[in-house]
Amino acid sequence: MKRKSIFPGGGYVLSLAIAVILLSFRPDGGKPAGTYLHKISSAEGHTKLEYNADKTLKKMLQFRKTENASYTDVILPVYENGRLVRTLFADDENAVTGDIFTSYDYNTGGEQIEKVKYYRNNDIFTYDSLAYNADGNLQTRYHFSKHPSSGKWENTGYEQFTWSQDGNVERVDNYGKQPGYSKFVCTSSLSYTYDKAQNPQHEQPVLAFVLEANAANLSAHNVLSETISSANSSAAITNTYSYAYNAAKYPVRATFNSGMDNSIVKLEWISLP
Repeated sequence: MKRKSIFPGGGYVLSLAIAVILLSFRPDGGKPAGTYLHKISSAEGHTKLEYNADKTLKKMLQFRKTENASYTDVILPVYENGRLVRTLFADDENAVTGDIFTSYDYNTGGEQIEKVKYYRNNDIFTYDSLAYNADGNLQTRYHFSKHPSSGKWENTGYEQFTWSQDGNVERVDNYGKQPGYSKFVCTSSLSYTYDKAQNPQHEQPVLAFVLEANAANLSAHNVLSETISSANSSAAITNTYSYAYNAAKYPVRATFNSGMDNSIVKLEWISLP
C-alpha cells in the first residue's frame, strides 16, 4: 500500500514541500558543511525541523490552518546504534514521545532497510518489503496487507524502479491486481527528467523512508518534470518543477507547475556547529 503523507491537506504543494525536506537532511559534500534545512513555508502552512547534537533529525513539525482551527503534526525519529529504527507521531509540538507510526527492519549487514512496517493503533496494518539492485539502489517495493476475510498477509501490489546511469530514478511502474486478471498488471507509470545539480539526500537515502521513498528523494539529481500515465487513460499528465538557489547552491525557492497554476515553497537554512 503506497502511503500518503501523514499531513493531510495541501495537495501537491505540500507533497513538494515534504520532498524538499527529505532532500535536505544532509548537506552535499560539495557544499558548506554544517548547513541544514530549518523551515519550509508555503500557502498551506509551514514545516520546521529540529536537530540533535549529532545533527540527526530530532523532530519535524508541521503547522497548518483551516477555516475553523489550527493543527500541529509531529514526527519523532528514533535511533538505535546510529540507525533509524522507528518514527513516532504526536499532535503536540512539545512532545518527546508519541504513538508508533513506522518501524524499520534492516538486512543482515545493517546497511539497507528491507522492511517498512506501518502502524495504526499500535498494530501493524501494512508493510513494504524492499529489494535492491546490484548497485544498492531500490529496485522493487512490494506492498502487503491483511486479507479482509482470512486475516493472512498478502501481496497487494508493487512498484518497480528503473534507474539511469546518472543515478536517477527515470521511471516507476506501479503494479496491482485488476478484476479479470490473475496476475499483477501495470496500472500506472511515472517518468522523470532531472537537472544537473546534486541532490543532497542521495548520499543518505535511508531518511527518505521517514515519509516516502520516491524518485525525488532517492535520485542523485533534482526532479524537473514528472509525467504520469495510466493504463485506463490515453492522456498523460506532466508536472514541472523549478528551483532558485542561493550563492551556496542551496534551493531557497521551489516552484511547482501542474499546468493550471504555480505554487511557491520557501526554504530557510541554519548553520549547526
